[in-house]
Amino acid sequence: MQGVVHHSEVINYLEIGRVEYWRQLGIGYQDFLDSGLQYVVARVECNYLKPLFFDMMITVMVRVSRISRTSVTYEYLIYDDKNECAVHAVTVLVCLKTGKDKPYPLPEAYLKKILNYEVKDSVENKAGKKPVRAQH
Repeated sequence: MQGVVHHSEVINYLEIGRVEYWRQLGIGYQDFLDSGLQYVVARVECNYLKPLFFDMMITVMVRVSRISRTSVTYEYLIYDDKNECAVHAVTVLVCLKTGKDKPYPLPEAYLKKILNYEVKDSVENKAGKKPVRAQH
């Protein structure tokens, strides 16, 4: 009604950005599923700094800020059409073996792709190589 993007829609933007991040690394989620693994969102944190409006061109930037044995923490910045930061968000995704409800170690090849993409030590130092941009 007011032309403002509903706060819940921002979660979809995060997912689109994350999928584009994987695509840039050559990681297909279907390949992950085919190997008997799945990712589940364990945490979402969103800081809404300013409103986004319908039909506004936005930029979603994504990077990995932390990796554990079984989870990956993604950090996002969403910029509006004036290139001003409108959202800062964090998600934690946990790897599970399909059909099981306990965390499962991330595949080594998957971890290598992330670590090779991010600048050396950036995952711990929070200074990523180049964020992935996904236009909406």
